[in-house]
Amino acid sequence: MFLHEYITTKVITVPPDTLLHDAERIMKDNNIRRLPVVEKGKLLGLVTRDRLREVSPSPATSLSVWELNYLISKIKVGDIMQKDVVTFPPDTTVEEAATLCQKRGIGTLPVVQDDKLVGIATTTDLYNILVQVLGFGKPGMRFHLFSCEGGEPLKTAIDAIHSHGGSIQSMFQVTPPGTKRTDTIIRTNVVDATQIVQELRAGGCELDVRSH
Repeated sequence: MFLHEYITTKVITVPPDTLLHDAERIMKDNNIRRLPVVEKGKLLGLVTRDRLREVSPSPATSLSVWELNYLISKIKVGDIMQKDVVTFPPDTTVEEAATLCQKRGIGTLPVVQDDKLVGIATTTDLYNILVQVLGFGKPGMRFHLFSCEGGEPLKTAIDAIHSHGGSIQSMFQVTPPGTKRTDTIIRTNVVDATQIVQELRAGGCELDVRSH
């Protein structure tokens, strides 16, 4: 999975001389929380709703309403945008992007090629991809194996599922925080898991089974 396959290519952008009031209106009208600041196709920075709120004068200021409005009317996004934006090439894998987002606390993923902004993704997009990869929402059963006596829960479960005519939609292994245990999670198209569960438990497997 590559990032360019999941980005939004019709990105709403603004030039650096866009006034703060106009940027706020654009965000509100389009129900978005961030605006890439672009000039001649090149990404210069990023401005967000939170950043706009940060630079607005405090209600406790001694300035008059007229003075406040005058100051705000002169602010441009180029003056307050975040300039050190982390960008991603189109061939970045989704896994690489998700890892970097976690490490750097990034919520926006601008995709840049040849210094030009070609699209954008967000952590919400990554979350949606994760849900798709995990197979959540599809009809079937989810097998969560904690351990098996033979020490090969993945092979044991696959063999049992296939022997009863089931097929696998997705599977992965995780290590829960604070443990040294490796759990195996398999999503299948199985509707009735009774016989598979009986076989696995009879073979010494500890597991949890539930519908997607």
